[in-house]
Amino acid sequence: MSEDKIYDVIVVGGASAAQSSAIYAKRAGRSVLVIADEYGGQINNTDVVENYLGFKHISGPDLAQEYLEHMRDYDIDEETGYKVTDIRKPDDIFEVEREDEEVFRGRSVIIATGGHRRKLGIKGEEEFANKGVGYCAVCDGPLYQGEEVAVIGGGYAGTEAADYLSDIAEKVYVLSRSGVLKGEQITIDKVENDENVEVIRGAEATEFYGENLLEGLKYEQDGEIKDLEVTGAFVEIGTVPNSDITDLVEKNEARKIKVNGEMETGVEGLYAAGDVNNIGVQQLQVSAGQGCQAGLNASEYVKQMKE
Repeated sequence: MSEDKIYDVIVVGGASAAQSSAIYAKRAGRSVLVIADEYGGQINNTDVVENYLGFKHISGPDLAQEYLEHMRDYDIDEETGYKVTDIRKPDDIFEVEREDEEVFRGRSVIIATGGHRRKLGIKGEEEFANKGVGYCAVCDGPLYQGEEVAVIGGGYAGTEAADYLSDIAEKVYVLSRSGVLKGEQITIDKVENDENVEVIRGAEATEFYGENLLEGLKYEQDGEIKDLEVTGAFVEIGTVPNSDITDLVEKNEARKIKVNGEMETGVEGLYAAGDVNNIGVQQLQVSAGQGCQAGLNASEYVKQMKE
């Protein structure tokens, strides 16, 4: 146990929902600990944010830094560098255990762990990971200056990636299994009108191939297997919630933690905010708002617990 100190609120996570939770809980007069393996989350993989209120144009990493600096304006304890592996409640007090086996105790816990990139699970994906197959266009896109690349996925993440890569690559192919592009209309319009972007509709990737590095991929369209020669392929098919840190809570089929409108799980004193839960769309504004709700509600729970 970490010196047997009991925090009022322990926040697990390091991005917008977590930092918003921590700030609001601290402002409500609670002792707060944030446990995160790293800060920023998926926003670190975002090139430019143009739809977050108050910031007309800011890079993802810069916005993540703004969050962190804001949180550090308050007297909030931090534990970083290790992932949380278990959250349990043996009595009225929660125990939060990290992968280094250190345990922290809290009267209330907010899970704000977000998600990680979903994989395709097709032939060659593991073999060519980081050898042409990537999951972050912003991180690895500059390596493909003047080359031909593919984006697999026509959803929000896919259209954003295609738009970003269109300024770097010679040619960008977008494989959309559903046949349509989704996301913000302004981004969809840019992608569909870009001369060096080609949307391949009704296409499902089936295999990555090459020698030491990626040389291309195969996809199925209209019952026919076709070939696409590219040196880079970015898998942008959404995220998987980081919800496996506890078995206390109920989860839906997508492994998202079930909460009500107050961000409450089925366990008293345990909340979940942001992309890890089953409410709302995956947007920064939503995550920050849910973090606010969770922080305030956890604080009220602790207040009543102490009375």
